[in-house]
Amino acid sequence: MGADKIKFYKDEPLFGLDIGHSSLKAMQIDKSRISKQLSVAGYGISPFAPEAIQNGEIIKPQIIAQAVHQLFEKNLIGSISSRRVACSLPTAHTFSRPMKVPPMEHKEILEAIQLEAEQYIPVPLTNLYLDYEISHQDQQGIELMLVAASRKIVDSYLKLLESLDLEPLVFEPSINAASRLLNLTGSAGTEPSILVDIGSATTDIAIYDKTLLVASTVNAGGDSLTSLIANGLHMSFIQAEELKHQHGIGFSDKQQRIIDVIKPQLETLVHEIQKSIRYYSERAAQSGKKISQVITVGGGALMPGFNHYLSQELRLPTNSFEPWQTISFGSLAVPVESDRSMYITAAGEAILDPLEVTA
Repeated sequence: MGADKIKFYKDEPLFGLDIGHSSLKAMQIDKSRISKQLSVAGYGISPFAPEAIQNGEIIKPQIIAQAVHQLFEKNLIGSISSRRVACSLPTAHTFSRPMKVPPMEHKEILEAIQLEAEQYIPVPLTNLYLDYEISHQDQQGIELMLVAASRKIVDSYLKLLESLDLEPLVFEPSINAASRLLNLTGSAGTEPSILVDIGSATTDIAIYDKTLLVASTVNAGGDSLTSLIANGLHMSFIQAEELKHQHGIGFSDKQQRIIDVIKPQLETLVHEIQKSIRYYSERAAQSGKKISQVITVGGGALMPGFNHYLSQELRLPTNSFEPWQTISFGSLAVPVESDRSMYITAAGEAILDPLEVTA
């Protein structure tokens, strides 16, 4: 979703910004004009109090503004030279729907997505920003992704960034950023995949087949797993977090006890992934294509034993997404393995090609 008020300078760099549940991450990635090598110019993370955001809307911008200043003044590794920003929105508070329309002009496409949104999105159009992204186009028609987001949410982000003297270029669901990174690195291969992004508060599930097709959200993430462990095993949240990272549901003397207390959330997640697989199978029946693998993203996906559990339950190969062989940190200190996954969304925004965005 382009920011209408912002002038567009295609030759200027931009940086990616991911405002999460309780922390924000920023990253700028430079591309060599000669070798085309991607390298991180700067990155950083800064925590903030979760009450700054309510139902996706920034209600206490001063808290997040302070976190942004903290990031740039104290927490930045390397440098971010641009004021232009591509910013993610929480996928849980956006709507996405694949569409296919006959060959038509941009104005006609806008009319078509408005009709689609009126039919399928349970929110008045006056409360939404609508946009679309074309995934395939030929003489037979145009395949595109309709994306809608609450005006209140987008405007709260826009107001915050402009107050910080930043130039927002685009807003998009966080899962779209991870999808762009998948496409760049070729990590998904040529077969359809399920992308599972486990954040601290929510888990996004998307179907990826050379492009993002559809996304849904489970209102539970890494923090709720930790809370289940803490309550079930009668320990503090900090102790449970350490236990989750150290042992998780991998083989250990605590394995079965941990599985027992977090099983309700794991079963819900598996059920939602299976729904996405069925959705794809029904629509791809004629092509004979099937989901070939699960790709996990986010801090929650690093829990020992998690990928193995999904693989066993879904009977599909399951692997964590590691794009850092394609993107170099150069001379910068490389984040520890447990932190790298937190930068996936910011990196996906940072590699946005300015030519993808119209003025």
